[in-house]
Amino acid sequence: MMIDPTTFRKALENATLDKIIKERDKLIREIRRYEKGKIPEDEYCMDPSPEVVYRMNNVYLAELCYLIIEKDKEKDDY
Repeated sequence: MMIDPTTFRKALENATLDKIIKERDKLIREIRRYEKGKIPEDEYCMDPSPEVVYRMNNVYLAELCYLIIEKDKEKDDY
């Protein structure tokens, strides 16, 4: 089951910048794996489907990028 983007973001709002970057990198790896067609056939029968996971990972990635910008700005404000 996928969570909504707002919940995903809220789960990481208090994380360190390093942890958020690691999560971003993990999402990028998963996105690339899908784009390169490296999803095993048996995963296509899963719910949610690899297509849905791919789309949601892109939305999550956008949320993480905004969060990284905010965290970086906070760092500069101190």
